Amino acid sequence: MPLSTLIVLPLFIIAIVFATFFKQKKWQFLSITLFTVFIVMELTSIYFSGGFIDYQFYVNLNVNDIIEGLFIFKLQAALVIVVFFTLIFLLSKLANWCKHKCPLIVRLLLAVIAIVSISYHNGPLSRLYEIYQVTSAPRKPFDQALQSLNMTNYTNKNQLVSHQGKNIIVLSLESFEQGFFDFDNITPNLRQLRQDYTFFANMPMSPGSSWTTASMYTYMTGMPFLIGGYTTSPLMRADKTNLVSLGDVLKQAGYQTRYVMASPDFAGIGHTAELFGMQVISEKNYVGQYPAAPFGLYDKDIFDVAQKQISEMREANKPFALFVSTVSTHAPNGFDDERMRSVISPKADNMSFVAASLDHNLGLFIQQLKDKGLLENTVFYIFPDHLMMGSGTPTINRLSQKERKLYLLTNARTQDLQKTPDQTIYQIDLPRLILNGAQIESNAKFLTDYLTKPNFDKKQFIEQNKSNIATINNSAQVFK
Repeated sequence: MPLSTLIVLPLFIIAIVFATFFKQKKWQFLSITLFTVFIVMELTSIYFSGGFIDYQFYVNLNVNDIIEGLFIFKLQAALVIVVFFTLIFLLSKLANWCKHKCPLIVRLLLAVIAIVSISYHNGPLSRLYEIYQVTSAPRKPFDQALQSLNMTNYTNKNQLVSHQGKNIIVLSLESFEQGFFDFDNITPNLRQLRQDYTFFANMPMSPGSSWTTASMYTYMTGMPFLIGGYTTSPLMRADKTNLVSLGDVLKQAGYQTRYVMASPDFAGIGHTAELFGMQVISEKNYVGQYPAAPFGLYDKDIFDVAQKQISEMREANKPFALFVSTVSTHAPNGFDDERMRSVISPKADNMSFVAASLDHNLGLFIQQLKDKGLLENTVFYIFPDHLMMGSGTPTINRLSQKERKLYLLTNARTQDLQKTPDQTIYQIDLPRLILNGAQIESNAKFLTDYLTKPNFDKKQFIEQNKSNIATINNSAQVFK
């Protein structure tokens, strides 16, 4: 159990004391109900992200994400309901007892102590204030918004110049963090690829890039997904963004750009990909051709579709950039594909089996690229979209035995990347690394190009500039 779960203790005290100030039971009950909602939300956030309610939790409080969450986390959803009603009963009893047994001065003192105990940096109140900072970030003229981070001489889309280099394949693996490389009976193919190619092991997960849509937005634009505006579905009303993305650079250089995903409805990634000029390819393009899967396609079929798309694009006399997102290793237990049971030996738990299946299919995919001679003029990039969410599962317990990090695995030359594997890289570095590794020359500028001091802590920079980043992202939106 994370230590942060102890937050319930001061919240219990505040809820109980506050309820004692009401004489009528209906108001006391309403007060306890509202506090219980907040307590349960905090516990849910701690379970899924390991921390208190923050912007990530806030933007997932929309109907689509809640419905998807109920589908994936059935047991956890049932537990939340039980905990909710149990807490209401207990807090009501304790409030009545406290009202009659504790003098007013004692109750006030307890409340003050409880409030002070949660008023620390990165504590629950601090995180709530950060939500306010991000959502209240204003819209400004785009050029003016850029100045808030000293992003001078930013290349706008109409000024963009790009020249083609190698073909690009980007593989974003659902929750497949670096710790899986330690599971030797699960990731033999990835472990071998790590030996054969360039591997960046020092890649922390950063704020604004810690869930699927946010990760995509970050590696496409180089900007964390922190967007001003009081909405739990940011970007959904936007028709495009003024931020220069990988899609813009590649289009200007004459690339074919496609994004293969299980379903465009999953986490809203279809709309996000289209926002960056990508042609979205999913189960909707192959109706009835693959087995029904929880989110459109299993990973085995995602890689099969990716191969088909590569074959199609190779027929055109133009370079291509293919982006792929897997989904089967989604927390808490993954989605197993029955067809893989004839290939993968039994594992200790379902997630281990699904992870081994992903490793197998990924290994086949890379081998097929080799066999076709594609890697001579194609650069691939493999990285997780974010750390695995949740707590208490066997997989999370194993992953938590050491520092949890992301990684970048690529066949690009280090001299082209202009980074060495011993250096720390960040998610906001990815668009620059992708272009550099593919030898694409462009005058595009990303946030990371302005943060050039040696050993600069870009994660800390993001933490300290959330409001300014949210202003830029908000100001960049162009609405329908």
